[in-house]
Amino acid sequence: MLDQKRIGVVSEVTTGGITVLIDEEIDNLVREFNGKTYYIGQISSYVLIPFAKLIVVAMVSDFRKQDVQLNGSGMQRYVMTVNLVGTVKGGRYERGVSIVPPVDTVVYLAEDADLTAVFSVFRKFGFSIGNLSMFENERSYLDPNRFFGKHIAVLGSSGSGKSCTVSSLLQKVTSFPDTNIIILDIHNEYQAAFAGSSNYLNIAELEFPFWLMNFEEMQEMFIDERDENASSQITVLKDLVIASKKGKNPSLADVLTIDTPVYFDIAEVRAKVQYLDTEKISGVGSAGTKEGPFYGKFTRFLVRLDSKLSDPRYAFMFKPRLYLTSESMKELMEKIFGKAGAAKVTIMDMSGVPFDIVNTIVAMLARMSFDFNFWNMHRRDFPILLVFEEAHNYLPSGGSTTKAARRVVERIAKEGRKYGVSCMIVSQRPTEVSETILSQCSNFVILRLTNPLDQNYVRRLVPDSFSGLVDVLPALRQGEALVVGDSMPMPLRVQVDYPNPEPESSDIRFFDKWKQSGVETHIGQVVDRWWKQERS
Repeated sequence: MLDQKRIGVVSEVTTGGITVLIDEEIDNLVREFNGKTYYIGQISSYVLIPFAKLIVVAMVSDFRKQDVQLNGSGMQRYVMTVNLVGTVKGGRYERGVSIVPPVDTVVYLAEDADLTAVFSVFRKFGFSIGNLSMFENERSYLDPNRFFGKHIAVLGSSGSGKSCTVSSLLQKVTSFPDTNIIILDIHNEYQAAFAGSSNYLNIAELEFPFWLMNFEEMQEMFIDERDENASSQITVLKDLVIASKKGKNPSLADVLTIDTPVYFDIAEVRAKVQYLDTEKISGVGSAGTKEGPFYGKFTRFLVRLDSKLSDPRYAFMFKPRLYLTSESMKELMEKIFGKAGAAKVTIMDMSGVPFDIVNTIVAMLARMSFDFNFWNMHRRDFPILLVFEEAHNYLPSGGSTTKAARRVVERIAKEGRKYGVSCMIVSQRPTEVSETILSQCSNFVILRLTNPLDQNYVRRLVPDSFSGLVDVLPALRQGEALVVGDSMPMPLRVQVDYPNPEPESSDIRFFDKWKQSGVETHIGQVVDRWWKQERS
């Protein structure tokens, strides 16, 4: 049977993969084994290369017909490129390859039965995300500890099934008693997917008080770095904020820092800044009065601050009614994590948050989650997964002026796992997401990507030996993904399970709506809601 599966020999070995020369007598690329049809050279299929008491498993990344020179004459032959993914030794599969098969080693087609040991290596965990695309009735099993414990990137073009994939992956762990997941939901898509098992919080209604910001976030919100007086504004603001924090929290005065999340009076800080901006001091002798050292240096700062304080869209942040003492922070943390950390899935609905401060809100939420576990003595018993939906909007690549969220999440990407905080980065434009963050991801769920720039970017992110597999991305079906990373035995092409229930992310059926009468739209009502900023 093994000879019947022979398809060729290794003709070239490089660091990027192995080239296989298909046997000359093979003119039919179809094979039948045990009632199933297999196709030689099918992209993402597998081959076996026995060598030195081992069986090397490889994945097909390229198949072509080309002119080759053999025995001094040229002829056309089938040639394919394969990437080495693992080794079977003594019936046990191991990731990676310690010995590379040399030239002239025989290569065999792999059927389902041959790969049972490979695909079942993580079956013991009982965590499957879908069916293997190339093998009927074979499930794709992952190591869930490595999957959720090491950062994840879910990437795919609009309409490729990202929201459904994220919902499906997370629904598989929502039944567990101590699950801790926080979804930063930009478009309010996920509430429907986790009905009955989630802690839904509308940030615009929740209140997220200003005093939870650290000083870096305050700087980004209130100070224009291009202002020639920015350095003076930063110094004075820092002194006034910490003075107010100490005054409002005398029992903590000896241990407070500028970043300690305790209440301070922003109106008091503003009044003192106003005084410094207009201060005049007595001159010497007959000089009369003269301008103070900060006279006129805070004019732009005050305009920027007042615009936030008076804007009704920012009321949830600058006009809190519930969280007016430092002690109230404990209540807010219980809302986010649930009492005793029993929230399971917390959906932070950010659809009502003004777009221009989404970056600051994301920074605060991410940093507070990280800081919570940083100070949590039982962090190993309270791991947290942060899901950043539409990450390209607030975790941009270098050169952007929006910095706070990117800096915080970059820190979590580099240090979070030590403190039990992991990230899931979800984006349709990976080229626009911080490369520092994506480079720290150990698991990639890559759905259909049609943009050549995004494809090339992903090719740089995945290990070099699998970069050729990126070529299959434009042809993936909806909900089908190339899954690469530490949590699986080899790169897998998987049809991810459909979520139940599904998120509210499906496309509007334009044609069907246009050709039939439906709900009447009242222009006046829409304008009224627009004026009042009412979305629900």
